Amino acid sequence: MPRYFRKPAGVKDYLPPQVRKKNRIESAAAEILNSWGYEEITAPSFEYLETFARSGQHGFAEKVFKFFDRQGSVMALRPDITTSIARMVATHYSDHNLPLRFCYMSNVFRFQEMQKGKDQEFYQIGAELIGIPGIEADIEIILLASSILEKAGISDFIINVGHTKFLEGLLDEVEGDSSLKDNIAWAIKNKNFVLLKELVESNELETSAKEIFLSLPYFYGGPKILQEIRKFSLNDKCKMAIYELEELWKIVRKFDNISITFDPGLARGMDYYTGIVFEIYSPEAGFPLGGGGRYDNLLDKFNGSRPATGFALSENSILTIIDKKVEDDYKPFYLFYMPEKFADALNKAEEMRNQGMIVKMVSVEKDH
Repeated sequence: MPRYFRKPAGVKDYLPPQVRKKNRIESAAAEILNSWGYEEITAPSFEYLETFARSGQHGFAEKVFKFFDRQGSVMALRPDITTSIARMVATHYSDHNLPLRFCYMSNVFRFQEMQKGKDQEFYQIGAELIGIPGIEADIEIILLASSILEKAGISDFIINVGHTKFLEGLLDEVEGDSSLKDNIAWAIKNKNFVLLKELVESNELETSAKEIFLSLPYFYGGPKILQEIRKFSLNDKCKMAIYELEELWKIVRKFDNISITFDPGLARGMDYYTGIVFEIYSPEAGFPLGGGGRYDNLLDKFNGSRPATGFALSENSILTIIDKKVEDDYKPFYLFYMPEKFADALNKAEEMRNQGMIVKMVSVEKDH
């Protein structure tokens, strides 16, 4: 088949039935976001490469689609929206003292390994809460993401919550060999616990640190797991992370419609996270429905120091579930007319449209 008939790997065609369901998801999200006070913002599809590079994301260069403009500047298709919003806040809201609440519904582009079946262009619904430092903002963001999913028609999902400071605290126990620390961090982030065990057992570490690293695969579950972790010898950074997770749970447990698990070692893909992070899973989807977390240092990169937290939901993952559960109820009316009656047909179609009908006009030749 000639190349011009094929589409590039990692992108999708969305036909009308899917677009209608996608619009339905976005309408549900817009209703919730608007009622929570989040104002929609539109970021450019591409920016200077330096803008995204300032986020300090590890492995960033390998995931970005880059090109040159006519002046020779290196541009990048946006790999996420959060970095662009951080730049926009620093540019347009430097004198704004109240908390900022922004939302977006946009496509993003990331180079992905094809064997993992991931798209390279995908759509996100997201929200950013800027200017509130405490866990109240983290809780608001988690509840907001949950409300959007419920409004979109998804009830069976779990929010898995972690804390980047817990992981940082663990890695602080690895002294001296920076490559060992990097390798352990990589193993934890990629859930490669076989490699983690090999690294921990084959290197000189404090006995207490070894015990924690080797127990990390079991640090997952309900709130009781936080009590179990406290039995280990933790440094102050780890203790503070566990404390914040416990405080979050005290509030979130009052909401019966929220299903929470804890994974203190959870590491999100973006390196700009600085506190509570979370990912959302459903047994009906092969990929996370979304995730997010606190990124207090990102705005510093744009000379606009402010605490912030946010999330992005994957429209593609949500659509995978909705596509199975929701019937396409699109039922237009076809108005057939003879060519010489075209004007009358236009008036009739307008009359029907004013009554809320979807009307498609079809010309009929006399011999048909």
